[in-house]
Amino acid sequence: MYTKFPAYVMREDGACIPKDERNSDYQAFLDWEAAGGVANDPPQPTIGELILRAVAEIRIQRQPIIEVLDGLQASSLTKGEATRAQVIETAKQGLRDLTNIDLTTCATYDEMRLKVKTAYFQLAAALPADLRLAFKEATN
Repeated sequence: MYTKFPAYVMREDGACIPKDERNSDYQAFLDWEAAGGVANDPPQPTIGELILRAVAEIRIQRQPIIEVLDGLQASSLTKGEATRAQVIETAKQGLRDLTNIDLTTCATYDEMRLKVKTAYFQLAAALPADLRLAFKEATN
């Protein structure tokens, strides 16, 4: 039995066979397939695994935004702009809360990414225009 991947075929024993017609093992796979053998598709990730991947991506993507907002908040506090500093703190908390977004209603990873991107847009939309720039990477 074989499992097909984009760049190689994996035998039942776990050996990886590069997709190269000069390779005798790959030629044996092609012969087996021509004789009616049906290769397995690679295992697909579960929804739970996709959610873990999406949450990990959120953590990576939000960190630079939080760092920019930290600098803007420090500047606001130095200038005595307490209201602006509080708006920034609210945005930072919204970013931290993104990892709690309910992705269980999504059927695919692309749906999860779209739902997260929508949440970034909502957070950015609540901010003054100059602060929205911190969200540029996440909303493009």
